Amino acid sequence: MSFPFWRLYWNKNQGAYVHFNEKIYLTPDKIYLIPPFTPFSNNIETFKFQDNTDYYFKCGKINSREEESHHEQIGNIIHFFVHFNLGHPFDQVTPGVYPLQLTEQERNQLDLITGGLINDSANFSIKQSLIIYNLVLSMVNRLPLSVWSKKKTNEKIRMVMEFIEQNLDSKLTNEVLSEKIMVSPSSFLRLFHKNIGQSPSTFIKQMRLEKANNLLLDTDRSIDTIAFNCGFSDRHHFTKVFSKEMKISPAAYRKAIGNQ
Repeated sequence: MSFPFWRLYWNKNQGAYVHFNEKIYLTPDKIYLIPPFTPFSNNIETFKFQDNTDYYFKCGKINSREEESHHEQIGNIIHFFVHFNLGHPFDQVTPGVYPLQLTEQERNQLDLITGGLINDSANFSIKQSLIIYNLVLSMVNRLPLSVWSKKKTNEKIRMVMEFIEQNLDSKLTNEVLSEKIMVSPSSFLRLFHKNIGQSPSTFIKQMRLEKANNLLLDTDRSIDTIAFNCGFSDRHHFTKVFSKEMKISPAAYRKAIGNQ
């Protein structure tokens, strides 16, 4: 999966929330878009973690609508999500959690998509895949213009950003990065902050966390390996940074998504 990536969330029933500055409850009448570089955590309101459980936030593969109804009745959260990448410049969006009211057409699309997941999540038809694309792009298109960055990124800074993305496991100092575009470190710092609105070190940390999030979600690599792959000095450093930004440790996050 490419990163930085967006998230689209829809919960069929109530009880869960995401936390970004404050609790934002996920209600069935809305889809929630979360753009790249948004540090957030998620939880279930009444949930209490138990060490002897194999997983949580996950009730396993749902094989029928009847089984889905059963999970709803006993209070399990039916959570649908899509992770996707739009690329530059469409990833330059103000961090946040954006609720968007569902239309009847989007409800029908969700019904078709979740039906496909129930029947055969590994083999979507072309039509089902196009419905997912349509849903994603229509929701992104509904974001207010005010959240999109109007600045055009300097080409040299774009080169630096691409270099960072491809070398997150390396030591990325201001001296190394400024040398790539043949400017002094001080000039590089000013140019980067002017274009991106944050320091190179903050941007690099966000990119490393995005990649770590991705690897925790979609691979079975050890946390020590992920720390190394994402450029953290060791597991302890990775856990400290991840926990501060995401409000949950990497191990707990991996357990939360059922990927152990």
